[in-house]
Amino acid sequence: MNTQPATSFRPAVEPLRNAIRIKPVIVHRAFCDRCLAEMRMDEILWQGIHVCVVMHCAQCQTEVIEDLPAGHAIEAQFRVDLKNNLLLGDEGASRRWFGAPLLESLSSPKSGEVELRVEKFREARKVVILNCLDFLYGHALLKLLNADQHLRQPGEAGLVVIIQPFLRWLVPDGVAEIWTVELPLAQARSHFPRLHQRIARECERFDAVYVSVAHPHPSDFHIVNFTRVEPHDFWSSRFRITFIWRQDRPWWSGDLMRRAARRIKPLRALLLWQNLRVRRLFSRMRRRFPRATLTVAGLGRSTRFPAWIDDRRVERFDDESEREACRIYAESRLIIGVHGSNMLLPSAHAGITIDLMPNDRWKNMAQDVLYQSLDDRWTEDARMISLRHHYLPLDISTRSLFQAAKSMLEYYAEAHLHFQTLP
Repeated sequence: MNTQPATSFRPAVEPLRNAIRIKPVIVHRAFCDRCLAEMRMDEILWQGIHVCVVMHCAQCQTEVIEDLPAGHAIEAQFRVDLKNNLLLGDEGASRRWFGAPLLESLSSPKSGEVELRVEKFREARKVVILNCLDFLYGHALLKLLNADQHLRQPGEAGLVVIIQPFLRWLVPDGVAEIWTVELPLAQARSHFPRLHQRIARECERFDAVYVSVAHPHPSDFHIVNFTRVEPHDFWSSRFRITFIWRQDRPWWSGDLMRRAARRIKPLRALLLWQNLRVRRLFSRMRRRFPRATLTVAGLGRSTRFPAWIDDRRVERFDDESEREACRIYAESRLIIGVHGSNMLLPSAHAGITIDLMPNDRWKNMAQDVLYQSLDDRWTEDARMISLRHHYLPLDISTRSLFQAAKSMLEYYAEAHLHFQTLP
């Protein structure tokens, strides 16, 4: 049997850009893996992370459930044959973290109730639903950023955003409705039939329903519409240099430290080492940029810093602490941090970003950085953007990192003259 789904083309997105129509008809086309006959669309299945279509073959009676190409299914679309316990689709890495959990969730659905809270802001008979549910914070946030392009589209379609509670404060103004699902990240890959039923019931209120394609890494958005915090102002005379603290993926270096970590508490040792490296880096920065406020921000308060370092770390984030963190990021001429979703909002607000890359993450480079134009007074071209975002090895020495950071800070304004980007 063919191990790839036989879908022959992507569904039409007209008349709304980057959206798939699911009501009054499901605009999707697929073919049977057994007899190659065209499948008939039965209904939409709101699995959670996945928005699926249930379909059957009238010729051989095969019934399957297939991803609509939305979210990460744009890159890796899967098809599930529940009767034969088969998962068809991509054989790469996405099969393990995206495809296999889909099969498992549909094979073993959860019986529990999941609260869905509906907030209505304006009436709409035609809507686009942006599904941001996910088991990873970064994935959910990135999908939410697609809201900006939908809100800018002309027409009468309202935008409905499905989110988990931690994203509620980031939903931009102008949406028609917000559906908040009380679903922890750890349970987001499960399938709750009652949640499906509730979402399907809400969809009955509308004459026409579309599902947003929800690009996993959108580029067409303005971060201020989400956080309500303006990005960094390079014209400000006072600024921060900020290190983003991360407890589960510390900034380490060298085989010696790795060997030492095996003999004592590994995480504690690496966090102490990270603390020491930040102090050394900031000591150099303090001498070179005496007017800068040297800041540590992020999640987790393990280890302590001296009083001359502004420690803004938190034990846990809530709406207000995340807003305050974004203000700190926006005051930062330079942000440094280890690759991961912890760098998304910092990179969107800071002037310059240095992303420290573990060796096993180079294939994910740029996925955790939100590129934004910071100043309309300067025409920003690709050369200037490249000066604001650097990717360096995680095991870089403190001295080399300081040299790179210093050069970026000192050269950025001068580069506008070299590249003739001033108006």
